[in-house]
Amino acid sequence: MVTIELAYLREIGRSKRVSEDIVTQLREQIGLRVCDHSFPDVAESVTFESWTRDPFDRMIVAHAKANRYAPLVTADEDIRKNFPVRFGNWPCN
Repeated sequence: MVTIELAYLREIGRSKRVSEDIVTQLREQIGLRVCDHSFPDVAESVTFESWTRDPFDRMIVAHAKANRYAPLVTADEDIRKNFPVRFGNWPCN
């Protein structure tokens, strides 16, 4: 879902970078990996994320929760306010 949102942000002019390049850079810098949870399993838990109407944000947070509250790299203030863990020392903080 993050890759889809990154592509969308590029399409609407909010990012100049290709999503695959960002993911590759994060893989190299912080060991980012794409998990193997099935999309239907994560999508089912999205209904519990009622703090936003943004389907991307809902899916991203639900996905992190499905991964035992995996660290989440984001500059999005709404996600940061509603994701119930600390972010630690991530490059995007």
